[in-house]
This record gives sequence, C-alpha cells and structure tokens, in this order.
Amino acid sequence: MANSKLLTASNIRYLLAMKELEKSSKGLRCVDIAAALGLSKPSVHNMLDTFIEMGIINKDFYGVASFTEYGNEIALKYSEYYKSLSALLKRIFPDLNNIENATCALLAEIDENALEKFNDA
Repeated sequence: MANSKLLTASNIRYLLAMKELEKSSKGLRCVDIAAALGLSKPSVHNMLDTFIEMGIINKDFYGVASFTEYGNEIALKYSEYYKSLSALLKRIFPDLNNIENATCALLAEIDENALEKFNDA
C-alpha cells in the first residue's frame, strides 16, 4: 500500500477530484479534470503521467484515463480519510476558508497507519 509520504497534497487533491468525476463518466479526460480543478490541461497531463508511473491509472488509445485496481484502492482510502479529517477540521475551525487544501496538506503529512487508526476511531 502507498505510504502517505509518497503522495503529495497535490496528488491527493487530483485523486479526490478524479474519483468524484469517475462516478459520472466512463473514463477520465484531461479536459474534465482540468475544469474540475481549475487548472490547465498541461498541468493535468503531467499529473496523469505521474500517476501512470505510480501505477495509479492507465490511459487508453484515445487518452482516456481510468484507475488501476491499485489506484482505485488508493483513491477510495484517501476519499474516506478526507471525509473524516475534513469533518474534524470543520468542527474545530468552522471559519477556515479553504478546508480542502488544509485537509489535503495534512493527509500528505500524516503516516498512512495513523490515518487508518484515525479513520477507524
């Protein structure tokens, strides 16, 4: 399983957005991911290449990305970690403007074993 130190806050943000987009489509296209995150297509393309190298996604002949089994497992885990941690942060810091970035930053810094314990609590 991936160690949280291997996933940056940016990686996690992309994974979460991609997992959400996957629910409403048959594949993940650069243009859709870029629109969802408010980023450029080249930035998304670079991250998708990183995810291919990490074994998280595959791309078909047409450039449509999909999660590998490993990538799906990682995305599901981090979706759960995100839900738990962001709920806690919202309770503690109700006026925090950018809970999404704060949550992703914390997720990237906390060891996965600790995240699993936190999520089980």
